[in-house]
Amino acid sequence: MSGWKRKRHPDDVPTPIAVAVADFCRRAKAPASPAIVREALALLTDEQDARVRSITDAEPKAIPLGPFAVVDLVKGTPVSTAAERQSSGYYEMARVAAEHDDVVEEPSGPVKAAPAPRPSAPKRAAKEPRERKVRLSVAERIAPKKRVPGQQLARPRPQQPLPGTAFLPKRNLPAPRGRYTRLDSSRSTYEALLKVESRDALTAIVEQSATRFHVFQTLETGYSGRAGAPLTIADVEGALTRHGLLDVIAKKEREKILAALTEARGSAPIAAKELGIKIGEIDALVQDLRLKREAAQIKERFVREALDPANLSLRLTLLGRQRYLADLQMEKRFTDALTRDVTKLLDDSAEAATTVHELVMLTAKKHALVPDLLNRAVDRLGLTRRYTR
Repeated sequence: MSGWKRKRHPDDVPTPIAVAVADFCRRAKAPASPAIVREALALLTDEQDARVRSITDAEPKAIPLGPFAVVDLVKGTPVSTAAERQSSGYYEMARVAAEHDDVVEEPSGPVKAAPAPRPSAPKRAAKEPRERKVRLSVAERIAPKKRVPGQQLARPRPQQPLPGTAFLPKRNLPAPRGRYTRLDSSRSTYEALLKVESRDALTAIVEQSATRFHVFQTLETGYSGRAGAPLTIADVEGALTRHGLLDVIAKKEREKILAALTEARGSAPIAAKELGIKIGEIDALVQDLRLKREAAQIKERFVREALDPANLSLRLTLLGRQRYLADLQMEKRFTDALTRDVTKLLDDSAEAATTVHELVMLTAKKHALVPDLLNRAVDRLGLTRRYTR
């Protein structure tokens, strides 16, 4: 039995070869389990699989023939000898020898018949003992965790999204409030913001910020407010006052707000959007900095410009900006004034035109206006029926 040694792992045996051998053994009156079939074919190399297939494709020439008998046939053993060895239990000894890699010499005398032992089932691996979980009492579970000085607690890893859900929009949920508010343990306290050491950092933030609300947006991610509460704008103003920086930021705010209102042509919402703050915040700054008179003057200047009859081209453009007119609180005054002025111009050329379109084109050419803007004004002001003939 020196040749009964494994040449490959049983799991490396091709499945079609193992199925063909199992079917051949069934037809040869010696059925075997898939595990035993693979153990037998593990004694052959990959190059010998073709020879195995040629044997299993033909009908059995003797019975019984098991999987180890097929291996013996591949090695050149006659069919009659392989059938006799199958009946005598010789291949069971070969299977044990192959499993333990033992070398057993072949018997020199005639083979004596012996009852064929039943093939043994493959041994199951012993189950490893499970570790018993230690059950904690309620008091132990709710007890506070003791931290060792210098030890960093491991934070839970963020949950990965499920595969195939990248296209789904993320829910923008509001931050927890009240008793459910969670503050990052790495935030500094409000008291640390009042220390002398924080003046340099605050000075750098003030130089880079347009308003105190921008300073607040920068500090709220790194500092908590009084008594552990979230940081507020009042806390920021208190810290700026403590370090003498409130007047510095107030001077910058005056210049930025007046410039933004002028750029926005008197519209506070547009100015707030340009500054990157909310409309309520710009109103609060105008109140605190006592800029009501300056803001009202800027607004009134652009109101007079929008109502001036000499600026007809500009007024035709503003007719499409209803939101801007609402910001200046001049919708009705603007509409009435523009209706009066446009009607006067159209009446001057009404006798020379036969249709509304011809009247609009003639009036636009006469007064150097954009025909599309004048046509839109006639439509929105409800003047079409007046000149329809």
